[in-house]
Amino acid sequence: MLKQIDATTLYSAVRLTMRFSEYGATRPGAGIGTGFIVRAGDGRDVAQYLVTNRHVVDPNYTKKRGWELSEVRIHGYFQKTREPQSSPVWQEAVLRAPVVHTSPAWHVDLAVLPLGTGDGLEVVAGSGRFNALPVQILANRQDFSRGEVTVGRQVLMPGYPGINETVANRPILVGGVIATDPRFPAAVGADEYPDEVLCHAFSWNGMSGSPVLCMVPRPTTWDDFGSGGSSLRAVLAGVNAGHIEPRSDAAAGVISRFVRGDVLAGLLRQAGVDIFELPFD
Repeated sequence: MLKQIDATTLYSAVRLTMRFSEYGATRPGAGIGTGFIVRAGDGRDVAQYLVTNRHVVDPNYTKKRGWELSEVRIHGYFQKTREPQSSPVWQEAVLRAPVVHTSPAWHVDLAVLPLGTGDGLEVVAGSGRFNALPVQILANRQDFSRGEVTVGRQVLMPGYPGINETVANRPILVGGVIATDPRFPAAVGADEYPDEVLCHAFSWNGMSGSPVLCMVPRPTTWDDFGSGGSSLRAVLAGVNAGHIEPRSDAAAGVISRFVRGDVLAGLLRQAGVDIFELPFD
């Protein structure tokens, strides 16, 4: 259980730089985005997966056609959990010829990439260790249907925004509130976003793929009474998919949208995560 948002949570966000190749040509293309790593398992059987948006790693998902992902470079920092006063250490790794899992449903803007030495992961700087979020904190359907993750809840998103054509060197944490009822598809005018939720939070270009964290009440036990501990827990509500483009002179990025955590859980199952590691539906 994740009980608070701290530096290790901030550094769970990693900056991604992609290289794409056009079929039949050697001319590369490049893209940027944010992602985060989830871990499943225990002891020596820990498996890690890079999570981001599909539009970040699949140019064919949006506009381009005939391009393929050839490389993902992962930049970030590792903050020791047990030494919160220590300085985070720069990490860099390259995932070559990555395997990308996407949903059969075309509208689901999610991608999951297995991370491991057998998956073509090469450490470039540091130990190759990144802060990872435990898969057990994923929000499930009951968290949405019972009103745990609901309208008005505060959300926090660590990511790497590109502002004025400059990408942040360290992750930046932005906050906001859930703005629509998560039990129903998000909608703005005639545009509908199945499996997504709108929130009132800034999201600049480059922050697509950021984890969306939400503090919700946690079940209390008799041991909690008089302990003075927090009555909240952090859940991974979903994955930031970007902001709603304004159609007038309104401030850009004020309304953002994220793909629900239970949809990510289904994609992680498809990618090979043990079903017992994931929250119950």
